[in-house]
Amino acid sequence: DGKQKGSTLSTNSTMFLRSSLVFAGILAAADAFAPGAMLPQVRSTRATSSMALRMQNQGAPLIKTTRLTKELFNKLDKDKNGTIDLNELKDAVGFTNDKDVKSLFARADLDGSGDIDFLEYQRLMDMERLGDEYGGNAAVKFCVESNLLKPDSVLVDSIMVGNKGFDPAGFASSVEKLNQYREAELKHGRLAMLAAVGWPVAELAEPYIAQATGNADLLAAGGKAPSVLNGGLDQLNPLFFLGVIAFTAAVENFGLKGGFADREPGDLGFDPLNLYYGSTEDVKAGYRLKEVNNGRLAMIAITWYAFQEFILGDNTISITEKVTAPFTGITP
Repeated sequence: DGKQKGSTLSTNSTMFLRSSLVFAGILAAADAFAPGAMLPQVRSTRATSSMALRMQNQGAPLIKTTRLTKELFNKLDKDKNGTIDLNELKDAVGFTNDKDVKSLFARADLDGSGDIDFLEYQRLMDMERLGDEYGGNAAVKFCVESNLLKPDSVLVDSIMVGNKGFDPAGFASSVEKLNQYREAELKHGRLAMLAAVGWPVAELAEPYIAQATGNADLLAAGGKAPSVLNGGLDQLNPLFFLGVIAFTAAVENFGLKGGFADREPGDLGFDPLNLYYGSTEDVKAGYRLKEVNNGRLAMIAITWYAFQEFILGDNTISITEKVTAPFTGITP
C-alpha cells in the first residue's frame, strides 16, 4: 500500500509540474502578445491612460497643456472621416502661435498626407510618453538595440498595429513587402484560430457524431485528428479538398487583384454585422490588434498540438485532461 501511495503521489506531482509548465508557457505567450504587454522598464509608464501635450514658443513659458486621449481623437474628427486635419487640431490645442500647431502637425503626419489618422495620433501619444525615438515604440527600440532589427528597417517607424520590431533577417525590406507579410500573417492566424478550436472539438465530437449517424469514425489512430503527420487523410471525401482549394483560390485572387492602395492588409470587406466598419477609429485599431495577437497565439497553439500528437503520442483531448486534472481532481 505504501508503495502504491508513493507511486500515486509521484504521478500526481509529475502531472502537476507538467501542468504548471504548460500554464506558465500560456501566460508568457499571452503577456508577449497582449495589447498592454510592455518591457518591464516601461510598463509603469505606459499604464497611464492619457498624457499631457506640452508646446512652448522659443524661450517662452508654457502656453497650454492639452491631454491627448482616444476619446479626444473622436471629438476632433468633426467630419467623421477617420482623420484629423490642421484646422481640427487647432481647435483642440488652442495655441496662440500657428507655427507651434504646424510643427506638431508635421511631427504627427508620418506619411505626409496632410491629415492625421488614428494610428498616427496614437504614435504621437506614445512619443509624448516615451520620447520621439523610434516613434515611441519601446519594443522597436529594444529590438534595434539588441540587433534584432536593422536601424534602417521600415519597421523602425511603422505605425502598423502589432509592430513588435522583430525582424532579424530583414524580410520587411519595403512597405509593400511589409504589407504582404502582414496579410500572410493574418491569413495564417485566422486559419490557426479556427484550427485551435476545431482540432480538439473534432477529436472530442467525431466519435459521437459517427455513432449517431451510423458512419465510420474518421479520426486517425489514437483518436487523433487526420493530418499529414497523424495520417487518416485518405478517409476524407476528395470533394472536401476540392472545396478548400476553390475557396482559397477565390480569396487569394481577391487579395492579389486589389493590392493595398485602398485597403488594410487582410481587409477583405467581410463584415455582415457591421461590427468593424460601424465602429470608431480607435475601436477599429483595437480590433485589428486583437486579431493579430490572437492569431499569433493560435499559431503557437496548433504547433504545440502537432508536436504533442506526433512526438509525444497524445491527442489534444488527453492533453486537456492532464492539464486540468490537478484542479478538477479527475485523473485521466
